[in-house]
Amino acid sequence: MSWDFCSSFCALGGFPYFGLQYSKACFCSWDYGSIGPAKESDCNMTCNGNSSQICGSFFRNSVFALKYPKRSCFKQSQMPSLTVSSTLPTSWSIAAQTALDCLIPCEASADCQAVIFSGQQRLCHLLRFAYPPASLSSTDGDFFVRG
Repeated sequence: MSWDFCSSFCALGGFPYFGLQYSKACFCSWDYGSIGPAKESDCNMTCNGNSSQICGSFFRNSVFALKYPKRSCFKQSQMPSLTVSSTLPTSWSIAAQTALDCLIPCEASADCQAVIFSGQQRLCHLLRFAYPPASLSSTDGDFFVRG
């Protein structure tokens, strides 16, 4: 767990806040919370994924606000029946254990508009267009497109 991982995860859902707790837990939220802030010294546990960062403590959250230059979320949908035909590459593949392993690198790339996650193959196909190339049109998997 780290600030970067948790913030990237919560940004996929468009949440305005994220919190880290007990070195390893990540929480996303639509509001700051009704209890209000604790003393900053109560958050004293280092993050499991980055020991230079603080990730809350026992029943204490390190809370951060997310700011979005433009709203970009992913929506899961049916694989489109239309395909892209091009002489240039319109997709690239990476190893992935979960759909999140696909969505984070797609979000970070200006060239990525959609993904196909194949859990059986543990493979992610990142797409330059919101439609798959013909070579991937029969691929089994979950299809996500930027919203």
